[in-house]
Amino acid sequence: MKPEKVTRYKVISRKSYIAPGGDEVRLVYATRISKVLPVKRAVADDLEAGRVPAIGDQQLEALRRYQLLVPADENELEAVNQRFNSNAADLGRRHVALLPTAYCNMGCTYCGQTHRRTSLRGNHREAVRRRVLAMLEHPQTRAMRLDWFGGEPLMGFAAIRDLSQSFVPVVDQRELDWTSVIVTNGALLDIRKIKVLAEECRVTHAEITIDGPPEMHDRHRPLKSGETSFWRIVEAVTQALDDESTAGMTFGIRSNVDVHNEDSITELLELLAAHGFAHPRVRFGIKPVHSWSNDVSAIEVGKRHFADREAQWLKIMRRLGLNCEILPPAPTEVVCPAASRSDELIAPDGDVFSCSEQPLVDQLADTAVGHVTQPWADNAGPRPLGAYDDWTQDVAAGQRSCSSCEFYPTCGGACPKLWRDGHVPCPSYKFNTQQRLNLIADLNGLTATVGAAR
Repeated sequence: MKPEKVTRYKVISRKSYIAPGGDEVRLVYATRISKVLPVKRAVADDLEAGRVPAIGDQQLEALRRYQLLVPADENELEAVNQRFNSNAADLGRRHVALLPTAYCNMGCTYCGQTHRRTSLRGNHREAVRRRVLAMLEHPQTRAMRLDWFGGEPLMGFAAIRDLSQSFVPVVDQRELDWTSVIVTNGALLDIRKIKVLAEECRVTHAEITIDGPPEMHDRHRPLKSGETSFWRIVEAVTQALDDESTAGMTFGIRSNVDVHNEDSITELLELLAAHGFAHPRVRFGIKPVHSWSNDVSAIEVGKRHFADREAQWLKIMRRLGLNCEILPPAPTEVVCPAASRSDELIAPDGDVFSCSEQPLVDQLADTAVGHVTQPWADNAGPRPLGAYDDWTQDVAAGQRSCSSCEFYPTCGGACPKLWRDGHVPCPSYKFNTQQRLNLIADLNGLTATVGAAR
């Protein structure tokens, strides 16, 4: 056996617990594979101290499977970056986000986009059709994710239906691994549209933002028409959950939190639980408002403050039976579309971007990497180079704190654009991991030992 060392990529619970069998254990979050493992306290203490435990072969093999023990000569940062780079270069896995319109019917105060009544039509729509079909039909393609983004994509519902009629038959014929996500404010949703999206357009997930109970949500996310959207969203999702024809679609409820609505999130969770959102097809995510090339400094909440509040919301969600992610169940494959030439976003005017926070932002209009009518777009090759495709080189050179962070294999740095804009986009679990491990322990029948705080 080659010499081994304890990985640098781990987080160990400060508390120890009594397992159902009576053993005293600590939880170890192995961030290279993003899995949590209960480990006998003496073994966990060794791992924490950087010592390879003196235990039996079977137990050592378990630590190797979780990549808690790795070859002594391995450069772990290099190995993690090699995984990111390999996934980013994989043209068998494609991800395209289409913006069917540049308009949005909401005027959210924290939004950094500029909305115009521009839609994907004419030559641009046909060029998009050719580009996506080239990817779907290419023999190398085995998996495709197609997102509908905006603006508000449902303002371009006709374009979604039209393009889907070209894409779905090819997906079925080639039996591709298929995912399709629509990111929507939900104000235009009704059961008819949801059924069309699920059955005809083969949308597999709808991500909808609800920022608080009715009065708060409708103030935080006002419709430009002056109407309200909270109850329309709730009714549409409730009807879909009761309709078997939409069984292939799941729903994500996202809440964007700033200083104005942070005190109303608990009320929102309780209200949605009471309306049937504690459902296997619904999951919740609560995120802090962040800069989208705009100044939100007056309303954004501090990272540690948000993390403390989020830890409480996670407990509440579990108590209410609402599905949520306690810790990422798998490491990210690639950081984001901005760091993978297999990923791209196409705006309604045909401009192609590498980063989801660039389209519809006036000061970033010149960051497009190309146009969908240009010759390169007529085949299934990678998009042109973007500003962030060298992200892992930044990390390898030690230019970002990610290079020494134990969470890097799991989050990949989260957002290269925010880093280079001077913002720190570290995920909230970096700041409340211990509370999350305590929650995982409780959910798995582990009891904290007396005086277990360390």
